[in-house]
Amino acid sequence: MNDKINENSLREQFVQTVTEQVGKGVYVWGGNGEILDDPTEALAFVERHETSEENRRRALCLIGKRMEAHVHPIRAFDCSGLVYWALHSLGLQKTDVSSRGLFAMCKPIPEDELMPGDLVFHHDGTRIVHVGVCVGSEQVECRGRDVGVVKNKRKSGYWNRFGRWKAFETETENAFVLIKGGSVRVREGDGTGTRCIGIVHKGDRYPLIGTAPSGWYRIAWNGSTAYITNKPQYTEARHG
Repeated sequence: MNDKINENSLREQFVQTVTEQVGKGVYVWGGNGEILDDPTEALAFVERHETSEENRRRALCLIGKRMEAHVHPIRAFDCSGLVYWALHSLGLQKTDVSSRGLFAMCKPIPEDELMPGDLVFHHDGTRIVHVGVCVGSEQVECRGRDVGVVKNKRKSGYWNRFGRWKAFETETENAFVLIKGGSVRVREGDGTGTRCIGIVHKGDRYPLIGTAPSGWYRIAWNGSTAYITNKPQYTEARHG
């Protein structure tokens, strides 16, 4: 059985599902993946769900742009709706849930243990108000009515709470980095400017702890934590 994450892992299927909506999905308050390909149905849906005339105008403007670009299907989401829809599509969540509810259902983790598929949250000082999906050094999020679903570099400080969906925990525990290049440097930090602390070789594998904001892998190395490039010609994250 092939053990590549992108063929067997629910985590990777989740990442792929949300990433496929980048540049396609639109933001409508309360959207949970409803298809808005028909202009009449789209207008009715937006009028039922949006919170003001200005927000209705902005949502319909982006839907119109998607139609002009021949996007199909055009799905409606809000931030938590995108995450719920992707989880629901994989049989991992039955009922709609807010960003605060998603956070409550996750195992809290520190930022430096983030892996693709983990959830990132913004807490405004009072409560959780936004959610996205970690995809390495970036996140996929349904950000707003003018842009819909986007993928951006993760902004340090804005994303200040982090969680792991419990169904992904076992896969995370079994994750490792396979060395594909001939010889690859292990470093004390996530970048080529940090000190080299060792060399690993093709065929070696090391436990994957998480992904740094830069995208580099954090691995278990001689009883501590080290970093290694995520360039696919040199390394590959796997599980099992």
